[in-house]
Amino acid sequence: MNDYWIILKPAKLVLILFALSVAIALAAVTGLARYRTEKERSIIQTEQQLSATRDNIKALTDDLDTINKLAQKYQQLSQLGFIGEPDRDGWVQRLETFYRDTHLPPTLRYTLAPPQLLNPQPAAGPLAYQNNVSHHDLSMELSGIHEGEFLDFMDKLSKDWRAPYRVETCQMSRDVDPMSGLQIKCTLQVYSLPGK
Repeated sequence: MNDYWIILKPAKLVLILFALSVAIALAAVTGLARYRTEKERSIIQTEQQLSATRDNIKALTDDLDTINKLAQKYQQLSQLGFIGEPDRDGWVQRLETFYRDTHLPPTLRYTLAPPQLLNPQPAAGPLAYQNNVSHHDLSMELSGIHEGEFLDFMDKLSKDWRAPYRVETCQMSRDVDPMSGLQIKCTLQVYSLPGK
């Protein structure tokens, strides 16, 4: 039995070492698998964060583009004279200049009424807003001119007038004498929005 014991003792040691190496190998494989899983999870989480950051950058870029477009529109409306302090003296001077440049008889009479809110009643409801757009009624009376001259004057007004406006009413009448020309009464509404 001693002979077997001598052989079994080293075999037992080899088996213990083999089992220990298998356990170490399994622990190493398990540790590497966990490490790989953690790294994959970390990479996926980083990719998700990058994707969310890209989406936020795209949204911010779209917002910035929208702000730039609105700023350009604001600048255009300011240059037109719609936004800001209404240039009532400038409107009257331009009207007189246009009339004088068309070489019409000096029969122009006009009245520029004080500004009035376009919609004095604020809108009701959850999306209510206050409309601060004002209109200035400009009444004109012309006499002794012909249709073509009046159309030329209105064409020049529509091309060169700086502030937004709308022809509200226009009445034409003719005296008994066809050579005396037309009697014209028009009301223009000139619009303005006070700057903030």
